Amino acid sequence: MSHPPPNPLPQKPPLGLYGGSILFAAPRNWDEACFSVPALRAVRSARPNCSLGVICHEEHFPLWQTVPELNGIIAYNDKSTVRQLLKEQENTRYDWDCAILWENDISAQFCQARKIKQRLAYSHKKMQRWLTDAVPFSDEPGPVEHRVQYYLRFMEALRVPTQLPQLFTPCPLETELAPKHVIVSPASDYGPSHEWTLDHWKEIMHLLLKNLGASVSIVHLPIAKSTIARELAAQFPDCTLVTLPSFGDALPHLASASLSIGADSSLCHLSAHLGTPTIALFGPNDPTWRRPLGRQNAFVRHKVECSPCLLSKCPLDRRCQNELTHEEVARVIREKWDALAP
Repeated sequence: MSHPPPNPLPQKPPLGLYGGSILFAAPRNWDEACFSVPALRAVRSARPNCSLGVICHEEHFPLWQTVPELNGIIAYNDKSTVRQLLKEQENTRYDWDCAILWENDISAQFCQARKIKQRLAYSHKKMQRWLTDAVPFSDEPGPVEHRVQYYLRFMEALRVPTQLPQLFTPCPLETELAPKHVIVSPASDYGPSHEWTLDHWKEIMHLLLKNLGASVSIVHLPIAKSTIARELAAQFPDCTLVTLPSFGDALPHLASASLSIGADSSLCHLSAHLGTPTIALFGPNDPTWRRPLGRQNAFVRHKVECSPCLLSKCPLDRRCQNELTHEEVARVIREKWDALAP
């Protein structure tokens, strides 16, 4: 005796963002955090009435405070535990329906322990344990894309529109602008191979001070483990050496400057995030992949046969830095200087 075919199982709802309260787990690195901002803004554009929050390391709190689309920020530190975060969030007015996760860290653990109904991330193996829904990830070879696309393509998979110019508008601080003030940051937290030579920086300082009549602050960040900023400041006593304990402390200084010039580093991405015209000097990194976001920004690079190697220490002769001439950099500086508002 034949039996009728069974009823088909109901299909799973299509992948998307569900619920009215969305928590965005910020990437841990400064540059990655900046690259993820357009994706977060895409969520706000698609869901203008949702409650949108970020969970981030406390060092990044000043960065996320500049993003106007947020309703709240949850901060943790290196000593935080999931239990502490749960206790701190017991009486919050936000009952998160959805979490967007990027990394295998305490944010992901918190979202699972909080039993957030929908937890989304790319389908990386290390993220599977925290998820309710995985967004397919393809690592097929292809043309190099800017890192921002890693975050935007995730949103596109959730049917969130991303082709919107407002996603890339700067997030300026309410800081008084100092005319003709230039921030110079010769050190890089990416490693010594990302730093230009001291002699070339001296030529640029002469251009800024004597030819362009700029006032210059040289930023020294101990986290970069480099002495080049101090060495450069010692050569130019008319400049101000600004020693900052963290990248977050740099935000007001960057926001007040007319122009920011620096080694390829996290500081360049923070400067671009704030809308300060930024010139980044690239060496072993690939600007197609990791240039600062924004049309007001520029990069200078002297292409050599061994770059991009992406190494923090050069195993050869630092040719990508040594062969980048001060004339190449000066030309871009003059172009940006002439374009500044009077």
